Amino acid sequence: MHEGVRAGIAAFDAGEYAAARDVWRDANEPGEQLADAASVIVRGRAGSFDRVAADARAASETLSEFDVKRGVGVAALRDYLDTVAADPEVIARRRPPAIALDGGPVALDDLDVDGVLTLAPAVAAAAGGDRARVEQAVEYARSDLDGEANAFVALCYDVVTDPEARPVAYQRLVERVERREAREADVEGLFG
Repeated sequence: MHEGVRAGIAAFDAGEYAAARDVWRDANEPGEQLADAASVIVRGRAGSFDRVAADARAASETLSEFDVKRGVGVAALRDYLDTVAADPEVIARRRPPAIALDGGPVALDDLDVDGVLTLAPAVAAAAGGDRARVEQAVEYARSDLDGEANAFVALCYDVVTDPEARPVAYQRLVERVERREAREADVEGLFG
């Protein structure tokens, strides 16, 4: 299973629909199929019901072709999308059902380092942060991994798994990126 699909399922089940959509789009197959469903929910939750019924119907049809061998349980989500197609405003009244992976839920806390690093830029962007800054933090986190966690990884975990700590963690992550970039520029200036 592509890590982006798993991370997107955890985000979706936690109510982070925009982040799930973005991660699934990047995951290609089978993520693109799931991203269509998340897009419907994101638009509906934002109060934009234009074309939601038609898009919900199309997303449900796309998921009907979803290969169950992938271990992703989408039957309840398909039923929900069918309900949305008949009554788009149900999105405002009722959360979509959780998506099971291999028969069980995936929580944000269940994600490994790769899953958290995959999801962090999308979660930050969905919360109004600068995606590019967090993508840079993820690059630093990956380059610094040597079998143990580092400050970039720890802050990405907070951004992804703790909505209350997210604003502070995001700010610290951006500051850490800026300091690292400044150090790298200083070194380059010395030897460049």
